[in-house]
Amino acid sequence: NNRLEKVEERTSEVKDKSLKLTQWKTKKKEQKNEQRLQEIWDYVKWPNLRIIGVPEEEEKSKSLENIFEGIIEENFPGLARDLDIQIQEAQRTPGKFITKRSLPRHIVIRLSKVKMKERILRAVRQKHQVTYKGKPIRLTADFSAETLQARRDWGPIFSLLKQNNYQPRILYPVKLSFINEGKIQSFSDKQMLREFTTTKPALQELLKGALNLETNPQNTPK
Repeated sequence: NNRLEKVEERTSEVKDKSLKLTQWKTKKKEQKNEQRLQEIWDYVKWPNLRIIGVPEEEEKSKSLENIFEGIIEENFPGLARDLDIQIQEAQRTPGKFITKRSLPRHIVIRLSKVKMKERILRAVRQKHQVTYKGKPIRLTADFSAETLQARRDWGPIFSLLKQNNYQPRILYPVKLSFINEGKIQSFSDKQMLREFTTTKPALQELLKGALNLETNPQNTPK
């Protein structure tokens, strides 16, 4: 009886481990599929620009294409002359069924070339403030909701690095890049950055709050 009980216990343990392994593999596969789907969706959106803040009433007198061309001419007249801007599609983002919306729906412009979009975004970063008929608006890249959230998650770390002259950048679509000890470093997620900071005490001390780190007092710079 004792031997039978031990065999049953071992069999039960093996079944539990097998079940946990199967669940882990399933979860990993789902995460991988979600990541792949996000990458595909971002690739589809790669040539797109998103315009935020243009009133919907403007469409009564102008098409979305004309509105976009007017924004480029108003803010970047030199770029408008240099670029042969070709718009494949322009539309408002779908909105919820709300009778009174406080904010206008975004405009999504699909350009024929990714390089064209990159040149416009570079000009936006240099100008800092974009306007339409003198009123501030926003002109950004168009990303999936998951990628936008991932980019926002870098926000606190980005701010700390910028304040301390690490010259941070967010690379397409969600990589964080900055200069450390004269070298450009890039990270696709926070875990990679955590592992990197273990060999850089000063950087670890700077980011320990944003990365939820517990630094070793012996490694803390004086």
